[in-house]
Amino acid sequence: MSLINRIFRKPELIDYSAIGTDVHSHFLPGIDDGCKETEESLMLLKRMYECGFRKIYCTPHIQAEYFRNSRETILPVFENLCNAVSEVIPGLELQVAAEYLVDEGFEKQVKDGLIFLGNKKHVLVELSYFNPFPEFRNVLQDVLMKGYTPVLAHPERYLYWPVDEPVFENLHAAGVLFQVNLPSICGYYGSEVRKRAIDLIERGFVSLAGSDIHNARYADAVCDGLNNKKVQEILNSGVFKNPEIFG
Repeated sequence: MSLINRIFRKPELIDYSAIGTDVHSHFLPGIDDGCKETEESLMLLKRMYECGFRKIYCTPHIQAEYFRNSRETILPVFENLCNAVSEVIPGLELQVAAEYLVDEGFEKQVKDGLIFLGNKKHVLVELSYFNPFPEFRNVLQDVLMKGYTPVLAHPERYLYWPVDEPVFENLHAAGVLFQVNLPSICGYYGSEVRKRAIDLIERGFVSLAGSDIHNARYADAVCDGLNNKKVQEILNSGVFKNPEIFG
């Protein structure tokens, strides 16, 4: 290649195969605020496959108030979606877990046994967007003591805490893993959340990424984000340990 061509050639873009596994999504149809029908799920899963994902964890909400899901409501829907995916997207592997809201019902969920990510008992948890559950520190400590590893979903979206709030450092030091949303770094939730996600990454707190896809608007943000220079920089950095932990 000539010097001129090397200078002016466009940088090679990478896709989400750099992550490979999506650890946070809402593709199971009809059981939370995610996909409504199987056809919608398949359409969005196909887009994810085309963007480089090869394994996706379906993580429907489990909450005490709004989404009272359980193994009994989740697993039959998951099995049906797996059967449909095997026919339409045979190269895509689906797995199932759950996204638990740390609320007044979560302590009972811990006692009854959690639906975890992978074989190492990682558990996806989220906090309220308005105010954290008052006993969330004690609850997460209990989760750790029972041999689970909490994965805190989208910490960048908990706007009641500044990024330099000691709670982030304390949770990270205690063994809680942080998972940022790909739509966050793609700008889907606005510039403030995007900046918070990048700040948490640059502070060394973040280990995992998830799509948190609920519908086509989320998928548009994630797929279009591959054209963003900062997204490409983050993907190339190797900060996301999805392949090592869940590959």
